[in-house]
Amino acid sequence: MLRFIILFWWEETENRIREDNLFIFEQDKEECEKMLDDQKKVKEIDKEGMLQMLEDFPDQIEGVLSDFETNLLPFQPDNIVVTGMGGSAIVGDTLKSFLANRIQVPIAVNRDYTLPSFVDENTLLFVVSYSGNTEETLSAAREGLKKNANVVAISSNGELEKMREEEKIVLMEAPEGYPPRAAFAFLFVPVIQLLSELLIYDAEVDVIDAVSELKELRDEIKMEIPVEKNRAKRIAKKIKGKIPIIYGHSIYNAVANRWHTQFNENAEVLSWYGAFPEMNHNEIVGWKGDKKTSNFIPIFLRDEKEADRINERIELTKELVFEDEVEDIIEVWTDAETQLARILSLVYLGDYISIYLALLRGKDPSPVKIIDELKENL
Repeated sequence: MLRFIILFWWEETENRIREDNLFIFEQDKEECEKMLDDQKKVKEIDKEGMLQMLEDFPDQIEGVLSDFETNLLPFQPDNIVVTGMGGSAIVGDTLKSFLANRIQVPIAVNRDYTLPSFVDENTLLFVVSYSGNTEETLSAAREGLKKNANVVAISSNGELEKMREEEKIVLMEAPEGYPPRAAFAFLFVPVIQLLSELLIYDAEVDVIDAVSELKELRDEIKMEIPVEKNRAKRIAKKIKGKIPIIYGHSIYNAVANRWHTQFNENAEVLSWYGAFPEMNHNEIVGWKGDKKTSNFIPIFLRDEKEADRINERIELTKELVFEDEVEDIIEVWTDAETQLARILSLVYLGDYISIYLALLRGKDPSPVKIIDELKENL
C-alpha cells in the first residue's frame, strides 16, 4: 500500500512538473512575441541603435557605390590577399567564396601577424581594419610594405590613416561610428568595386541587383514587421536557449562563419559553424556519439539552385544524423537571382536573427566588453 501511494505521488508530481514546464514554455513564448514587437522595449535594450544600423545596410551599399573613388594605378596582380581579423576578415572570406570560380587570380585570406611567403610585388594586398588599429593587421600591413606588395587599406581612422601619410599606401576610408561588425558594407563593397576598376571582375550589375534584393528582404524582416509575419524573429525564437551550429556549403561557407560570429558578438551565445560536404567526413560521428546533442540546434543555409549532389547529401544527413538527435532543425533558403544577392541576403538575414536573439536574451547587441578588456590587457 505504501509503495502504491509513493508511486501515485511520484506520477502526480511528474505530471504537475510537465504541466508547469509547459505553462512556463507557453508563457515564455508569449512574452517573447510581445517583447520582439514592442519597439519601446527594444529601444531600451538596443541602446546604441544596432537595429537601425542594420536596417540601413542596403542604403549603405548604395552610398559606397555613389561615393567610390580610388587613385590606384592599373595593375594586374598574380594573387590577391585579404588580411584582417574578426568582422574584417569575413570580408576576405566572402570575397573568396564569391569570386573563387569567377576570376583567374587566386585569393587568400590571412588572419595573423605575418603574411604568406608568396606575397611579393605582384600581390594585391587588402589590409582591412575598421578601427585602423588592429594589432595583427597592422603587423601584416608593415610586412606587406617590406615585401613591396601593392597595399590597399580600408579603414575609418587609426594607425592605418597615419600609415597612408608615412608610407603612401592607398586608403579607402569608411565612415566612423559603427561597431566593426556593423560596417560590412563599408568594408566589402570597396573591395568589389576596386577589383572592377582594375578590370579583374565586373561587379556593377551584381551589386545593384543585390541592393534591390536586400531592400525587399528588409521589408519582410525589419523591426516593424510582427513576429507572425517575420521569419527572422521566428527563427530567433527557435534558437533561444540552444547552441546554434550553422552549416553552409560552396559559396555559403563564409556566410555560415558570419552567422557564427554574429551570434557570438551580438547575442553573446556560443555557436559553431561547419560545411558540407566536409562535415560528412568527420562531424556526423560526433553528432551520433554525444548524448548532449539536444542542447544544440543545427541551421542549414540552403539554396534553391544548390547542386544536386549537395542537396542529396544534406537531405540524407538530416535523415540519418539529425532527426533522432535534435529537437528541431532550421533550414534557411535563398532564391535571389544572382550569387552575390544570395550571399548578401543570407548575411543580412543572419545579422537580423542574431540581434533579435540578443533582444530575446535581454542583451544590448552593441558592446563586446570582453574583447575590449582583452585588447586593453595585451
